[in-house]
Amino acid sequence: MIAEIIPIKRLPRRFSHFDYTVPEEMKENIAPGQLVRIPLKSSELFGLVLTLRETRATDTSALKEVIDIVHAVPILSEKYLEQLQTLSQWYGVSYGTLANMMLLPLQKRKIKTISLTASKQVSKSAEKKITFHLYNNEQEHKQLLQEQINESANNQILFLVPEIQYIDTLMSHLQEYQGDIVIWHSGLSTKEQFERWLEIRNGEKKIIIGTRGALLLPFFNLEKVVIDYEEKDNHKHWDQAPRFHVKDVAELLRTTQGVDVHLMSFSPSVDSYYNVHKKNYTSTNCQIADVPNCQIADLTNERRAGNASPLSEKLQTQLRECTESAFLYLNRLGLATYIGCNGCGWRALCPSCKLPQTLHEKNKQLSCHYCKTTQPLPTICPACKEAIVTLSGVGTETVEKVLNEFVKEHNLPHQIVRIDSQTNFQIATLPNCPIIVIGTDTAFSYIQWQETSLIAFLDIDMQLSIPEFGAEESLWHLIQNVQYLKREDASFIIQTREPKHLIFKSLAEPDRFYRTDLNHRMKLGYPPYKYLVRYFYGHANFLEAKKVMETSVVVLKKRLQEQHKDIALTDSFDMHPRYYRGRHWFAVMARLSPESWQEDLVWLNGHIPETWKIDPHPISILSP
Repeated sequence: MIAEIIPIKRLPRRFSHFDYTVPEEMKENIAPGQLVRIPLKSSELFGLVLTLRETRATDTSALKEVIDIVHAVPILSEKYLEQLQTLSQWYGVSYGTLANMMLLPLQKRKIKTISLTASKQVSKSAEKKITFHLYNNEQEHKQLLQEQINESANNQILFLVPEIQYIDTLMSHLQEYQGDIVIWHSGLSTKEQFERWLEIRNGEKKIIIGTRGALLLPFFNLEKVVIDYEEKDNHKHWDQAPRFHVKDVAELLRTTQGVDVHLMSFSPSVDSYYNVHKKNYTSTNCQIADVPNCQIADLTNERRAGNASPLSEKLQTQLRECTESAFLYLNRLGLATYIGCNGCGWRALCPSCKLPQTLHEKNKQLSCHYCKTTQPLPTICPACKEAIVTLSGVGTETVEKVLNEFVKEHNLPHQIVRIDSQTNFQIATLPNCPIIVIGTDTAFSYIQWQETSLIAFLDIDMQLSIPEFGAEESLWHLIQNVQYLKREDASFIIQTREPKHLIFKSLAEPDRFYRTDLNHRMKLGYPPYKYLVRYFYGHANFLEAKKVMETSVVVLKKRLQEQHKDIALTDSFDMHPRYYRGRHWFAVMARLSPESWQEDLVWLNGHIPETWKIDPHPISILSP
């Protein structure tokens, strides 16, 4: 007998499984899904039995034998073995890579002591549509969460959140269910992963709350997946293979295992809005709340009036009158974000990735936030040798200095607190007096919203200018996030040079934003009208990277034409930054039909070189 076995180890995708012979004494006991011990090269490791077949007619003397069956009960059921193979084809990784993510930490001493219960198959009813739920406050959020649990009283339910910080929110809403909840995320220790994996796999816990990796776990009798904060980008595993999105994996579970899928949010993604209105999703409520009392400060008029400060007159007035805390948002680090010469046009760019460098107050050095390189600030222009180098552009450190002077000048009781990736901030260090927080995205989880009466976005235009199809949607969700979190009576000011932009005109009419954005996406062939897959490749030599990508794209387009596939392939394009982590990066994007993307993706991946990175459902087109 021959066993096809998956080595539980990260290997190149061409090494998904190997053949081993099964000793006579094991033939009656071995079965697919079992955990076994196998030899591989000069070492011994754990493997997962994929399939069994009778001995081939050809010589099998070169094959190695299975050493031992670790557990008689399969650690993965047949349905999860099928899921593993499908995901491997979608994301271009070996079976072992996925098995490593699905299984508990394989500790040799402890693994034999565990007890495995034969998993159950939830009876599959008629296939249901995905359901979307909108909530407008925390009370509605709590009620929806509890309803989902009460409807799944006898089977397991998985709540997925985009980041670890949101787990605390869900736990606060589900306190009466604490004894039946298990939490799963990447920050768990090996011991915690071991214990909690068994509780999930053996059905000892009915309610699982976790981040995206929890969706790959083998459950005992999973009935329902609830994706909360469904609009957030961190539901995508974007930084390493397999680059999966939880919505795609949840859809696979829905169609193959009969798992109910529910999406929840206070700010629906454009994709969900489209599917609700096309009746692809069911929904009890999708009436999106507007953003009342949001004030727009026109920075162009401010500059014309002679105000060069990063604080508009409107914001300065409200800061002077503010007796509680305030939060000023600026998603840009540093003291100066433009270092250049007005004489010859020279600009300080990173020598590696060619992106603009930023000046920081602490070390007076130019830093690149992508490749972490630093250089001293030049005193004269390196190009024309002029003695004047211009510093401009506003970052969090610039605003911190301006605020310190402002507070001192007007004798305000506030302390200034800067929270960004450059500060080692702890919430316990917050002073008891009113504070003005200047911060980036990092600051959001530290803001005490009920004590904050003024929120301002200092310069939102940089995010509007990002050349990504999802940039405007991300900014829309950011504004909705503030509206959801802030106190009802808190002031909200947005400073911009484009007060007539679609986003600001849609604050009182949210449907207008969604309809207009969808219209643009339809014309350009973006989701939800097309399913996107991004392939990218990097090489230390620029010409080699460019040549490989361009040549491969020509070959791929020819194959698509020959096979009459409904797949549109772009020409190759530079990524941003083009030079990153020692490589020059180029990419190509494929547009697939939303109805047939699963089959087309597998076909297309079969024609992609193994050195390329595969990124289905990307959240960024340009970033490597």
